[in-house]
Amino acid sequence: MKTMHLAVAGASGQLGTLVVNELIRQRAIHPGMALTAITRTPGHHAAWQEQDIDVRFGDYDQPQGLAAAFHGVERLLLISTNAIDGTGRRLEQHRHAIAAARLAGVDHIVYTSFLQPEEGKRSLLNDDHLATEALLQESSIGHTILRNAFYQDLLLVVLGTAAMDGQLRTAMGQGHVSCVAREDCAHAAAAALAADYRGNRILDITGPAALDARALAAIAAQVFGKSIEVVALDADSRARHFIAAGMPAPMATMLAGIERWLATDAMHLVSDDFTRSTGRQASPVQAFLQAHRRQLLAPTLPPA
Repeated sequence: MKTMHLAVAGASGQLGTLVVNELIRQRAIHPGMALTAITRTPGHHAAWQEQDIDVRFGDYDQPQGLAAAFHGVERLLLISTNAIDGTGRRLEQHRHAIAAARLAGVDHIVYTSFLQPEEGKRSLLNDDHLATEALLQESSIGHTILRNAFYQDLLLVVLGTAAMDGQLRTAMGQGHVSCVAREDCAHAAAAALAADYRGNRILDITGPAALDARALAAIAAQVFGKSIEVVALDADSRARHFIAAGMPAPMATMLAGIERWLATDAMHLVSDDFTRSTGRQASPVQAFLQAHRRQLLAPTLPPA
């Protein structure tokens, strides 16, 4: 059996770590893949090396070394960076990685993009992703684009105070969001990377349902065992609420802006691409909240 050489770039991040561990699990069941983890901190991953993972240094901000990091790789997972600052740095990082992959002879790139809204509802969140997708189209490298919805982790912030005071304050209006489990995004990325697919395709990776604020409140009420009231705020009031809860002002402004953007219903999309590509069912919001119930209710729960 021919060995297929897979690599995960950005392996030290939360998503990258989940993907590497999932590929290790798959390799134990279906041998025939060589795995490389590319990270800015290779010294932190002795455990992977002990499992016959080739751990290499790679930094999107140091393009001169990226082609060497990608040497011999057939299929590369390019995890988008978190440089969301409006300076163009993230797009430049992705440009470096795609150019290095082409130079190294990578056959296929799997890229973690973002769920795309309707035309005319663009934002800082997805502009870099759209531009990166265009770079992939121009590169002539075969690619799979995974357009991931918002992680369910966002609900820890959105519902944090609701668990305590019974009020879901939000600026998302009547908008909907199909939050997806980070673990599901990792399963989708691992499946796409290990697949023998050589063309170009786009997969929308979403949760199983698009929920508005009232639906989120109803699910939270069931999990928390208390009534949750939706309190509609404008974006400025929502930002002030975040700040009053101890959040730094820049992050508060960004999150309030996200909710205002959701109010346009830009994220009202549910896809079965996850199930078709992985054979799994996407995990619902209720399961995520149940798993984090104690964390969310910590201030009101008695000591264990």
